[in-house]
Amino acid sequence: MSFIIIETFGGPEFAIVVTDQDGINLVFDTRQEAEEEKGNCQDAIVVEI
Repeated sequence: MSFIIIETFGGPEFAIVVTDQDGINLVFDTRQEAEEEKGNCQDAIVVEI
């Protein structure tokens, strides 16, 4: 399984997938890794894909 973080700051109509500095989606192998990175976001959710 993989996990991504969706930043929802400003409401769901402005939702974006969190990316690295090059604009590539951040993808995590474990929920724990994603939850740790989520702490760097303003209003985010972790999604299993």
